[in-house]
Amino acid sequence: MEIEKLQVDGVFVEHAAPVGEPIAPPIVMVHGGSHGSWVWDKFLPYFAATGRHCYSFSWFNHNGSRALPEEEFVRRSIQDVTEELKIVVSHVGQTPVLMAHSMGAMAVQKYAEDHPVVAQVLIAPIACKEVGNEVMQLPIDLTRPYPPMPYEMAREWFFEGLPEDEARHYYALMPDESPTALWEVASGGALSLERTRIGGPSLMVGAEHDIVVPAEVVRRSAAYFGSDYLFLHDRSHSMLLEPGWRETADRVRSWLDRAVW
Repeated sequence: MEIEKLQVDGVFVEHAAPVGEPIAPPIVMVHGGSHGSWVWDKFLPYFAATGRHCYSFSWFNHNGSRALPEEEFVRRSIQDVTEELKIVVSHVGQTPVLMAHSMGAMAVQKYAEDHPVVAQVLIAPIACKEVGNEVMQLPIDLTRPYPPMPYEMAREWFFEGLPEDEARHYYALMPDESPTALWEVASGGALSLERTRIGGPSLMVGAEHDIVVPAEVVRRSAAYFGSDYLFLHDRSHSMLLEPGWRETADRVRSWLDRAVW
């Protein structure tokens, strides 16, 4: 399937179109921290083939999107990613399904506090302050961009289960991250959400071997927000890329087919 790559107001966007007229609302896919639009390499064409226009994009200062001055980038909150999300949704021109991974789930939920969404699919979503998560021992300097972690650590956190060549391919794409955004997660969940303002059905997906956002944290988030909860055996944080990704996508598609009208 051909993937269209374009710039929209400084945001790098990838677009996969369905064959023929779309039969369901578009999907906008939001990556997580230290990642880019590339994390949706497999999901983007898969969901387009189900009859939807599908879009993924990179946050500012990530993989093809506009570079920010360092002093601005280091202060960037996860909530600030709603700026790029608004740009992409405006380009799409329709109320979308929002699909997000990890840190991107918080950006989607913050967006959904103030904007309509058809549905949310939140895969390994980080927890809000009201749910909370374990403090992560990361050496974060709030005055400097946070560089990609060493390969062996990144493999354990993000690329568990991938073949070596794929893991190294995606590791080479990892960008610097905002230390402020990382702190918001590593501190135990610094951002609050008003659950009564978030509309539309939602699905949260947890993975048995995820050490970044443990399945128990996802389960508690789903209970707090009244979301459907899907637990996947023998999966880790990179459910979108690792072997078995197609079964994960099939399960999400099955939920969308039931939950979205």
